[in-house]
Formats: sequence, C-alpha cells, structure tokens
Amino acid sequence: MKRALYTIILVLTTSIVVGQIDANSVMGLPTATNVEMLAIVGPAIGAVLYNTTDDSIYRYTTTGWQKATDDQYDDEVSLRTAIDVNEGGIASPTNETNVEEVIQAIAPITSKAARVFYPPSIAIDASTNGTFNVNLYTQYTAQFATPTAVSTGAPAAVPNYAATELYYYVTYADPDVFGNGVSVQNMSIDANGVLSYEIFNQPADYNSLINVVFVVK
Repeated sequence: MKRALYTIILVLTTSIVVGQIDANSVMGLPTATNVEMLAIVGPAIGAVLYNTTDDSIYRYTTTGWQKATDDQYDDEVSLRTAIDVNEGGIASPTNETNVEEVIQAIAPITSKAARVFYPPSIAIDASTNGTFNVNLYTQYTAQFATPTAVSTGAPAAVPNYAATELYYYVTYADPDVFGNGVSVQNMSIDANGVLSYEIFNQPADYNSLINVVFVVK
C-alpha cells in the first residue's frame, strides 16, 4: 500500500515540474517604441525588432524599416507556370506571370463577352396587323425554369437573372413585317424587358426573323 502511494505522488510531482518554464529561458526580440526604432543609428540589413507602439514586428531593409506581415497581394503571388490567357493565335504571346497580370488580362474578356447571351426562342404571332406587347423577361425565365430535358445530375432549372439585372436589345427585326419595308417602326423595350412592336405586314412564308440579346448589367 505504501509503495502504491509513493508511485502516485512521484507521478504528480513529475508532471508539475515539466509544466513549469523559466521565463528567462524564452528567447525574444529586442523591443522599441516607434520613435526609438527610427532613432536607431546604422542598423544592419535584416535586423529585426518588436515595435511596442503598434505591436508589430519590423525588419530593416535597404529601404528602411518595414513592417513584417504575411499579406500577399495579387501582384506578389506568382503563377507556378507562366501562361497566356488573352492572346490566343498570336505567334509570340505575352505570358502572364502572377495573379494580378491574369486578372488584368482576363477582365476585359469576361466583362464583355460573358455578359452577353441570347434568350430562348419565342413565337410571335404576326398573322394580324396591329400593335402588340410581349414580355421578353418572363418568356426567358419561364423557359429557363422548366427546361424540356435535363442532363443527368444537373439542377432542374437553369439559373437566371432578375429583370432589373439585365439590359434588353433587339439587334434585328424584319422591316417587311415590323416596319415599312425599309426600317423597323414603332418598336421599343422598357426597363423590365417588355417589348412593344407593331405588325405592318404578314411574312410571305409565315416566318419572320427577330433577334433579341440580353446583357448583364
């Protein structure tokens, strides 16, 4: 019984000793206020100290004291392999070497081409002359929400934009049907995508062309 008690006391005593660390044995950096740091004469390149004014570590470089941070800006992150992202087909393209160069090269492409798309095709009755309206936006969202077929694993509906997130354009309409044979007449689109148009003549072959384009704002 005495032997067992001695063993327990020894274990506890050992644990307490291991848990204690002498503060004087912990290495530290020289400390200085910001005023004191800037007043140091002739510090060596690579010298490091702890600035107590802003609680930050500083290192001395060829340009003076610099705050040491782990920040990495886009122009400081190099690509593993330099690549060209915007000059396809050019004999000697300029390769991008860091994240900033890639962003600058690809932004003009994505900000234009990727924002333009054609909505689904819709039927417009041109059998009777007169003035009519069709909501291009609701036609677009209705077809995107209920596609006829969906590939395996795809969401049931196609993602779409709100009406106020789009600009609406008619890039071409048959002037023989929607105008006087020379130009389109009385056609307009409001901010919500409602197209107003006038039918002047019926298509000769019961078909007429009108191109609609959406642009993401």
